[in-house]
Amino acid sequence: MAQKVLARFNDAQLFLFVRHLFAAEGFQVVLAGDNDPCAQNGADYAAVVLDVPDLSCAITLKQVRQSFPEAALVVLSRADQPFDDVLGCDDLLLSRPFDPSKLVRFLRQLRYRGATAPNATLEYADLEMNLARMQVLRAGVEVPLTPLQFKLLRHMMERPGDFCTREELIERCWPENVEVEPRTVDVHLGHIRRTLKRFGPDIIRTVRGSGYALRKRCDMSDGDVTSSTDSGPGSRT
Repeated sequence: MAQKVLARFNDAQLFLFVRHLFAAEGFQVVLAGDNDPCAQNGADYAAVVLDVPDLSCAITLKQVRQSFPEAALVVLSRADQPFDDVLGCDDLLLSRPFDPSKLVRFLRQLRYRGATAPNATLEYADLEMNLARMQVLRAGVEVPLTPLQFKLLRHMMERPGDFCTREELIERCWPENVEVEPRTVDVHLGHIRRTLKRFGPDIIRTVRGSGYALRKRCDMSDGDVTSSTDSGPGSRT
């Protein structure tokens, strides 16, 4: 399930742009009712995003911090404004015009913040996945994966003894309310498989008609049990 983010914006176009960035990284954005973010006090939000026009909004920031002590604050300001007394090392201050890549990097860190320890890792065979840094190593060499590919591989590494259906991968790795065809899962798993094979033997096997699984360590040098081009069902049910 997507993590929720509470937002208050004065600029409708900016809200639509920022909402798209959050959704692309797996977050669901909830617009604060009546422009009062504190009215949502008590809800479980990973972050609160505020479009701050001037320094007078510092009081609002303090109120938001009190209402959501566990949430990260993302502040979009119109000029370089000091909010050191409110914002901490886990928050983000962006001044217009801001670089979207900074927000994207922050969101990728936020996705696993709190859910995993700073040095939490998953290991399987010669794969090592650092959850906080979103980094995958194979035999000590960094493997380049996109955020979506990282999520797919992570889900499989969390269930090394089981196969994962396409429907399960769609539910766990794509944002809610996004229609994804099972064939799309095949395409992304194909990219992951080819990338990993650059650094070692094929570690992903296709379970025909069902989904995907990680190979047993003793079988990694053997051939695949089925063709990796198995397209699966033609539509999601």
